Amino acid sequence: MPDDFLLAYASFNADNQPFIDCQIGDEIKRRELFGQDLSLEFDFSTKYCTGWVDFENHSSQICPDSATVDGKYENCLKCRDRTGFNPAFYNADSVSAQQEKINQNPHFVYLAYFAPGVIKVGISQEERGIRRLLEQGARLALKLETFSSALIARQYEAKIASLDGIVETMPIHKKLEFIKQPFDRADGEKKLQQKLLEIEQKIVVSFPKSELIPCEDYFYTAGVDLTRVVLMKDQNQLAGRVRSIIGPILITDYDGQLLAYNVKKFIGYQAQKINGAIDIEIPSTQLALF
Repeated sequence: MPDDFLLAYASFNADNQPFIDCQIGDEIKRRELFGQDLSLEFDFSTKYCTGWVDFENHSSQICPDSATVDGKYENCLKCRDRTGFNPAFYNADSVSAQQEKINQNPHFVYLAYFAPGVIKVGISQEERGIRRLLEQGARLALKLETFSSALIARQYEAKIASLDGIVETMPIHKKLEFIKQPFDRADGEKKLQQKLLEIEQKIVVSFPKSELIPCEDYFYTAGVDLTRVVLMKDQNQLAGRVRSIIGPILITDYDGQLLAYNVKKFIGYQAQKINGAIDIEIPSTQLALF
């Protein structure tokens, strides 16, 4: 890990492995996460724009203005315009040329399973594979069908979202609560198949090509007792050996304890590598911390 960097992005690569993008000066360096020993301290006094995405060249670009941003944003207005991406394009009065081009690409509709009774519907670009599902931290998913454009996929997503027991959004504080619940893969598969049957009956559409996606296999949770994790809040330090990554939730082994961090909380802030032992304050109570 670099000694000093701006945390610009966290996701999964084309091989479905988790990574972070570190901005060092005018360059963006990609670093893998599994098995890494982290000892980082972040400066929360100033949040910086994390740049923009050049979809034409499939590359990340730094913010040319080195702009600062409000805490709820990751990009300045200029970089948001440069990227031109709006995941909720269907609610916008108009879309950018970049979004229009993205919308013309094949998209698939999916059901994401987080916990018993918690299923989310969504759409994602076909060319991204299962990365969208991994980014969200879905433990299991059903890829229902791929459609020729985002607009067509959105029509099915909206119909499914109108049904009881299905949500369109899943806040991070809920995901953190869910990871502490025991995960039963067989039960999850059963719940997804039951929900699929219900969907097909209610919207009178068949999805014969539906495919199960075992997202859990990519999070490296085998042998990790997630019921023991300590949820970390308002910490400017990130420490421990990375054991698991469930979407935006990074789990480290620190002095025999499992700590869960919301990585998104650190994006846009300057990090410094701490040499030697790092002493962090571990909460003594387990609350809904995020």
